[in-house]
Amino acid sequence: MDFIAKLKETLTSVLPIMVIVLILNFTITPLGTDRLLRFILGGVMLIIGLSLFLAGTEIGMVPVGEKLGSTLTRKRNVWFMLAVGFIIGFAVTMAEPDVSVLASQVHDLNPAISERTLVLMIALGLGIFVDIGLLRTVMGFPLRWVLFIFYGLVFVFVAVIGQAMASISFDASGATTGPLAVPFILALGLGVSSSTKNNSDNSFGLTGVASIGPIIAVAMMAMMASKATGGASSVAAEASATTFAGVLLSTLGETAIGFAPLLAIIVLMQFTMLHFPKIKFRNIMFGIVYSFVGIVVFLTGVSYGFSDVGFFLGKTMSQNFSPVLVVGIALLFGGIVVFAEPAVWVLTKQVESVTAGRIKRSMVMIFICMGVAVAVALAMVRILLHINYLWFVFIGVGLALVMTLFTPSLFTGIAFDSGGVASGPMSTSFLLSFALGVSDSADMGFGLVGLIAISPLIAIQILGIIFRLKEKKSKGKEGVTDASAAK
Repeated sequence: MDFIAKLKETLTSVLPIMVIVLILNFTITPLGTDRLLRFILGGVMLIIGLSLFLAGTEIGMVPVGEKLGSTLTRKRNVWFMLAVGFIIGFAVTMAEPDVSVLASQVHDLNPAISERTLVLMIALGLGIFVDIGLLRTVMGFPLRWVLFIFYGLVFVFVAVIGQAMASISFDASGATTGPLAVPFILALGLGVSSSTKNNSDNSFGLTGVASIGPIIAVAMMAMMASKATGGASSVAAEASATTFAGVLLSTLGETAIGFAPLLAIIVLMQFTMLHFPKIKFRNIMFGIVYSFVGIVVFLTGVSYGFSDVGFFLGKTMSQNFSPVLVVGIALLFGGIVVFAEPAVWVLTKQVESVTAGRIKRSMVMIFICMGVAVAVALAMVRILLHINYLWFVFIGVGLALVMTLFTPSLFTGIAFDSGGVASGPMSTSFLLSFALGVSDSADMGFGLVGLIAISPLIAIQILGIIFRLKEKKSKGKEGVTDASAAK
């Protein structure tokens, strides 16, 4: 396990966020001694936890997902593949810390929405759409048409339920594909695609398809439960101060409950399907333990030191400073926070690996950062000007769907996978808290995570179009050179 290398990556991604918050503390928005110390401790824990998680994922989660995907394909039993795919999708969603964080925030601000019911519906939605994504990969059905069909349904549903529940639906989609679910889903998709024709084009897209499920599931829940209309409750108070031990124990318990079924499934599959050599399986178990410890430390740091600071900064700046400054700070936060998202690092590494270095992870990361920065800034504009959330959904997703007609298939898959992974623990805890602080309203505060998830759909496809134009240009030059040589 190359922990030192991961630590260096994490330091370069998290330190800029901490520096900006510290600059704000010593200039325009003093945090106070207690809040500042909590933030610094949280930042240190975030760096250590993220490093452990990334290193553990590489040797634990990814090999299991890839082996499972290829094993399921070789069995040539579609119903068995779908059953296992649903179980894995459902289990990782129930274990996903981001989903619990979002469900708790939604319930606190709108008690009419049951926390457990919301988590269950999100898990069901993801499980079902993991199966739809796997079927698409096996059958070789073009990704763009699957996206057109199901996002068409999404448009109908969100138009019916209105902006309050639509914003929660898109936030649920973004929160679902977090640091635990993404490594498994990505690796599962790569494993299945490796045994199909055109495997490079089909390597990505499963996460993007899977993330549609929670939107539809939550929208259907809203339509069936007339009371769950997402009212505009006021955010009356900041996040309450909690002891470090309390946050740690709570995070440890929630993460253990989520990890236990997933671990049991992996052990069961080892003896029935996977059959890793003993040494390899032992390393995988160590990797999963590292991932577990890392995500507990990471989430404890975020909850203890970052959520409260995010809310405080958003509320203080919106009350005392120009809206232009609020939007500018949000733009800065959006561009930097992406670097601290665990799932983004997992995705970009796999993109570079699958494409044999043709698509550099740094380039993918830069475009995701630009997209998310613009999305967070637009979320602030929406809150400050009280613009209906549905405009952003219809224009953003609609533009992304149209772009699939002009983007290489591989980049379309990467783009829609990036939409899921860009919105992780930092977005759900820090940036969403910042938005709730700015808005002071549940009706307007939610939706930021969903906008973050939409932005890479456009940004990465722009990268794909640029990539295609460069390839055409280089081929054109080669053709001219060959013709000259022939003469």
